[in-house]
Amino acid sequence: MLLLFSYTLNLNEKLEYRAKYGPINIGEMFLKVEGLEIIRGIPCYKLRLFAKGGALGINLYEDFISWVDTQNFRTVKFYKKQIEPGWNYEVTINYYENYAEYDEIKDGQKDKKTFQIPKNALDPVALIYIVRFFDLKDTILLPYHMDGFSGYAKIFIKRKEKCKWLGFEEDCYAISPILPMDEGKKKEVFGDRGGEIIISSSKKIPIKIKVNLIVGSMIGYIVKIFP
Repeated sequence: MLLLFSYTLNLNEKLEYRAKYGPINIGEMFLKVEGLEIIRGIPCYKLRLFAKGGALGINLYEDFISWVDTQNFRTVKFYKKQIEPGWNYEVTINYYENYAEYDEIKDGQKDKKTFQIPKNALDPVALIYIVRFFDLKDTILLPYHMDGFSGYAKIFIKRKEKCKWLGFEEDCYAISPILPMDEGKKKEVFGDRGGEIIISSSKKIPIKIKVNLIVGSMIGYIVKIFP
């Protein structure tokens, strides 16, 4: 059950990152709380992870928007659009109590799907935000659904490390969520192919985000915090 905390977020928070694809500076990435919206009568935080850039003939566009219930932080709606070499995908997912409805466009072809999901299921963006409400010293199991796969995400500290960022020097936590996913699946954002989040121990915000792409991975290094 998720109703354990007061899930309060700064409605003006924006975290800006420098994005790299391998050794190449490729563009911008940001995490942003884009205010409150009412979705199907439910007050929701609108959360966005966005990355865009290109270099050496590689162009990337990754837009993930999550609407989460302000009361229990469950996902109510999710949208993503991904444009990568050899991959063009767009989907809107409406999350209900025990099922999710998909409206997707893959390489220009429209499709509708329905999947069973666990109660209070979260999406990848919601996972990034919800960890700030927990004691990261503990292993956490959270209901999860994305890309047709459901189950429980396992969140735990992979390692501790010293980190310097924006004038801070402190202990940080590296977490690599283990998510329900098919072996060999290519479009999961985090998981066992090396996706990782480095969390500030004092601010509980991600100062480094590594996300898996269809080919390779993209890493965001924090450069600004707004306000």
